[in-house]
Amino acid sequence: MVRFLLAALLILLVPGSALAATVAGDRTVVLTEAPVDNTYLVGTDVTVTVPLPADLVAAGTSLKVFAPVKGDVMLAGATINVAREVGGDLRAVGGSISIQDDVAGDLILGGGSVTVSGKAKDIRIAGGSVRVTDGSTGPVTIYGTDVFLSGAFAGDVTVVASNTVTLGEGTSIQGALKYNASQQAGIPESVTVLGGVEYTGASTYLPTIEEAKTFALAGTGVFLTVKFIAALVLTGLLAGLFPVFTEKLTQRVLRRRPGQVVLLALLGFGIFVATPVFILLLLVSFVGIGLAVLLGILYALLFVLAYVYAAVLVGALIAHFAFKRDIFTWRWALLGVLALQILDFIPYVGPIAVSVLSAAAAGTIALIAYRFAFKRLANDPL
Repeated sequence: MVRFLLAALLILLVPGSALAATVAGDRTVVLTEAPVDNTYLVGTDVTVTVPLPADLVAAGTSLKVFAPVKGDVMLAGATINVAREVGGDLRAVGGSISIQDDVAGDLILGGGSVTVSGKAKDIRIAGGSVRVTDGSTGPVTIYGTDVFLSGAFAGDVTVVASNTVTLGEGTSIQGALKYNASQQAGIPESVTVLGGVEYTGASTYLPTIEEAKTFALAGTGVFLTVKFIAALVLTGLLAGLFPVFTEKLTQRVLRRRPGQVVLLALLGFGIFVATPVFILLLLVSFVGIGLAVLLGILYALLFVLAYVYAAVLVGALIAHFAFKRDIFTWRWALLGVLALQILDFIPYVGPIAVSVLSAAAAGTIALIAYRFAFKRLANDPL
């Protein structure tokens, strides 16, 4: 997955004439011209209306795929609708997900409301309300609140539901049906389960060690994916909407000597440590409660901005030292997000480096805000 995302971000840095991949990012993205290779789309409202010959990676609020995709598909958004067949694997995370056609490979979904009306080689779903209405060509594993199944299932079906499990009329399962729910499923007489039905009541159900590990890994994967996408979108928006401020911040760091950058990091650490103490002191007095609340909000905002602009600094450092480019764009910021996420996974050294970069970003933001507020033009040791 990391290599897949790395390819998606690195391709943003290469001119379109050099690579066949199609890259688009805007508030509204409508793909109407057929690409020749992989497609990467980011936007508030993303719509695909032409067949895609390779992979598709898309992130946004509303994602709609109204044409077939021959390769793999990876989607993340609030509302996701895939209306045509997918030739490879399909992985999606969202609030409301609808898959209306067949998937040749694996289908892995995580969402609040999930509806699948096409077949897939292997189906794995974690969600709230889950409906699989056309069976599958392989095994099915579902974790949900209310689960509805119908159609022809070629393999085993495993369901863990906190509320109900329902089977539609005429459903056939070639393998076994194993399910855990608060109450037994109502199984119509027209339903056939060749491998037998195994019901485990919710009150006595305890997951096996392997199931617990699988669920924990799945939850961690979803969390890291959402975290990465959130950081990617927020960093891209800030770098794109506030290019002057972003350019000023990166230049203040790149043009300073290492000792001055250390001073900026120390300033950031000082703000991170001293601000909570000051807020507590304000809370002691009734008069200072309002100011304490305001400072608390600003402090939380600074934490978020420090992490985002730490990624911006990483992108600027890569652009400056690796590619000898001093013109900073939002594309370098996106690469910085990925580099910072990978750096954070390195034991011991990674978290320390991320903390130092975040502190340096916080110190630079505070310095810029101070000069803006007090119109201080004189040089200082920072």
